[in-house]
Amino acid sequence: MSNVHLFSSKDMIQEQASQWISAIDRGLSKDEVSQLHLWAHQSAAHQEALFELATLWDEMSVLNELSSLFPYKAPQKQPAVFGMATAASFLVAMLLGSIMLIYSSYWQSEENDYAKFSKIYRTKVGEQAEFVLPDSTIVQLNTNTKLEVAYSGDRRQLILSRGEGRFNVAKDPSRPFTVIAGDKSFTALGTVFNVQRNTASDLELVVTEGKVMIADPSTQVDASDFNRLKDASDNSADIKALSANVVVSGEKALIKQSKTEPIQQLSVDDVQRDLAWQQEMLIFNGESLGEALQEVSRYTATRFELNDPELASLKVAGVFKTGDIKGLLDSLQANLGVEHQRLGEHRVSLTIAAKG
Repeated sequence: MSNVHLFSSKDMIQEQASQWISAIDRGLSKDEVSQLHLWAHQSAAHQEALFELATLWDEMSVLNELSSLFPYKAPQKQPAVFGMATAASFLVAMLLGSIMLIYSSYWQSEENDYAKFSKIYRTKVGEQAEFVLPDSTIVQLNTNTKLEVAYSGDRRQLILSRGEGRFNVAKDPSRPFTVIAGDKSFTALGTVFNVQRNTASDLELVVTEGKVMIADPSTQVDASDFNRLKDASDNSADIKALSANVVVSGEKALIKQSKTEPIQQLSVDDVQRDLAWQQEMLIFNGESLGEALQEVSRYTATRFELNDPELASLKVAGVFKTGDIKGLLDSLQANLGVEHQRLGEHRVSLTIAAKG
C-alpha cells in the first residue's frame, strides 16, 4: 500500500484523545461513556493526553465533564531500575508492540467506524450545525434539532426526534439510508433532501436531488430492495405493495395527521424559500403574520402576543435573518403599521397602530 503513514504511539494517543475531547464537547452517549472509560484506563498516557487537551479546549465544560467522569492524578515519575541491556530489550519489545497495535487499531477502527456507528447530534434554539458522518454523508441541522444516528453493516438509520435536517447522502447501494421522523420513514434513493418535523404526524419533505421514498417506519428496505426501488416509478407495483410514495427532485411532500397529501411541484423560488434556513435566512412571500411569527419563534426564545384579531391575518413579505427580532419588529412597524412593546426579556406585545 503506497498511502501508509507511520505514526508514533504518542501521535496516535494524541489523535485519539482529540477525538474523545470533541465527542465530549458534542455530548457522549452511554455506550461512548463506557468506551471512554475503557480507553482512559488502558494507560496513564491516555489520561494525561485527555486532560492536557481538555485544559486547552475553549469550553471549560469539557474539562469539568471529563473530571466528573473519572478522577485523575498526574503520575509520579519513577527512578530508572533497568540496566542498559534490559532497558534496550524492553524498548525493542515496546516498539514492535506499538507498531502492531497502531496498524491494527488504525485499520480496524476505520473499518468499524464505517460499518458500525452510533451517535446523537443536537442543536440548541437558534443554533445550526453541520456534521460529516463516517460514510461522508453531510448532515446540516436546523434550530432545536435532535438526530440519532445508527449505522450497521447492512443499513444506515437515523431518527429525527425533533427539528429539521438537510441530508446530502453518500451513495452506498449495499446500505440503504433512512431517516425516521414521527410515524414516517424517508429512504434516500441516491439524493439530497430536507426533512422538517413539526409534530409526530405533521412533517415536510423537500427533495433537491434524486428521489426519496416515504413509507411506514416498519418498512425495512434491504440492499436488494434498494436496488430494485431505485429505478422504480411512483406507480410501480413494488411501490404500491409498500403503500409508499416517491418524491423526486424539485418536489415537496406535506404529511398532515399522518397522511401524505398530493405531492407538490416546486418552483426555484419555492425551493429557495423553503430552504432559506440553510443560509440562516427566512423568506416570506404573502404568508399570514400568524404563520410568519410561528416560523420566527423556532429560532428564538421570544414569544409574541397579538392584541388584535386582525393582526394574525396580515400578509407578510420580506427576507429576514433568523433570530433578528429587532429587524423583524422594525419592518413590521415601517411596512404594516404594527407597533410593539416589550413585556419582558422574551415577550413582545403587538398592536395595530392607531389611525390618526
